[in-house]
Amino acid sequence: MKRISLFLLVILLGWLFVPTSAHAQGGLSRKAVTELLEFFAKNGARHSAEELAKELAEIGGEKTVREIFEKAAAQGGDDLVRQVVLLAKSNGPRALKALEGDPALMTKALRSLPKGKVADAVIEASRQPVLMAKLVRAHGDDVLAASARHPGIGTQVIDEFGGAGLKAAKDLSTDEIITLAKVKGYSELPKSAQGKFLSLLDRDPKAVTNLLILTGGGTAIVLTADFVKKAGDIIIGKKDEPGPIIKPMVTFLRVIGGILAAALAAYASIKLWGVWRSTRKTSNAS
Repeated sequence: MKRISLFLLVILLGWLFVPTSAHAQGGLSRKAVTELLEFFAKNGARHSAEELAKELAEIGGEKTVREIFEKAAAQGGDDLVRQVVLLAKSNGPRALKALEGDPALMTKALRSLPKGKVADAVIEASRQPVLMAKLVRAHGDDVLAASARHPGIGTQVIDEFGGAGLKAAKDLSTDEIITLAKVKGYSELPKSAQGKFLSLLDRDPKAVTNLLILTGGGTAIVLTADFVKKAGDIIIGKKDEPGPIIKPMVTFLRVIGGILAAALAAYASIKLWGVWRSTRKTSNAS
């Protein structure tokens, strides 16, 4: 406890005696940092002194803490600063790093998650806070939960494939997401081929990954315009013609339809035969 208190005291003194724009916010950020560091010092039982000291150092120490609170104070005043403090108290210093890219945006996104998912989202957002803020800004709060489902890899796929990558991260297993992450050459494709690939991925992410696995045998796939065209023919089919993935189902339905039709015809014939025999017996009896 003494070690961590001393460490936090050094950070706090650095905060108190370095002139910052946050001080112009009426001491708002300074008060919040003081409260938070005191909280960490008093709750060493939850996080060991070594863990907290390491985590604070990893996020950038006093400079990063100060800058994050300055941004929060400038963006949302007292209310946002209070929310940042609460997130950090619940999830440790790493939560501050997760907010670094855009405190207002990321605080809102994290607060929108169910409580049980916040901790994993904090860890994932803290890996690349600027990138995560960019993706949340572009695609919405769902990015946090979707990327946290695939630690270290989900964010990469969403960044590469945008909204289609987000859908894939929501729908696919981590092994399938790893397959997508291995894809090479997407950025070199003509714009039309890029759009086609994204359309296929958005339409049926599982079919796309299955095709990538079958084509590459588990290794990285280099996308080409020809590959994308063939993938479209397989997954969607050519104009007015079902693709090979759809054809078996069409054939199956046709076969079943034929069997049902034959069964109905046979049943009708039997019924007619029975009616004819009954009519004949009645006529003979007369």
